[in-house]
Amino acid sequence: MKLIPKLSNNQLLIVVIVVVLVFVYYVYTQRMGWEHTDAVAILQVETGKWGAPSILVKSKGGLAIWTREQLSNTCFERIELYDESVSHCVPLPHRDFLYTFIKYDVSPETFADVLSLSGSVSYDPLKKLLRARCGSQEANIATLYLATEIASGKQNIQNIQKEELYKQTIISTKNPETVKELYNKLCQNVDNQPGNPNFTGFWPAAFPEGCCDGYNPNTNTCG
Repeated sequence: MKLIPKLSNNQLLIVVIVVVLVFVYYVYTQRMGWEHTDAVAILQVETGKWGAPSILVKSKGGLAIWTREQLSNTCFERIELYDESVSHCVPLPHRDFLYTFIKYDVSPETFADVLSLSGSVSYDPLKKLLRARCGSQEANIATLYLATEIASGKQNIQNIQKEELYKQTIISTKNPETVKELYNKLCQNVDNQPGNPNFTGFWPAAFPEGCCDGYNPNTNTCG
């Protein structure tokens, strides 16, 4: 009969920690009520980075939101996490549920190319919020970095697609040092963007003539 090997104190400590973490995770997922465990796992990760979300809906189909105030030391404007799991097969099969927003003025001329980077990229032209939705903050950073590279004219979508740069950049986020580098470049692009990230009250592609004379975006009045 084989005897159970005796564990060292360090090995025993590791086993205890793993058991406790598994138990805590189980209790947490049950208390949350979210349907998608992958989203729950990311909730724990993001909470560890930014603290408890300012908005948290624990029921099935819920969400968590971190606001600008909580992200003041970053170049992120907002982070949202949903109890969802959106299948996405490119650049490799994965699931999306984490949304990261930055303030960026995407021009009408680059708008289509920016959105062509990925089906997980979207843009609100009035709020001037550029958004990436992926399965991790690292992937969102990579996506937003390339999106701002296109928006600034530093790179073009044709070359990115031809050279499969999006896939390469996403894969490179396995290296934490590469993520830091991409994040710093993203923040530099946000700080040095060619457009105006502040609210102006109109989208030039829809209304090239602009607002009425003397428009004040703060009071939303003309003259």
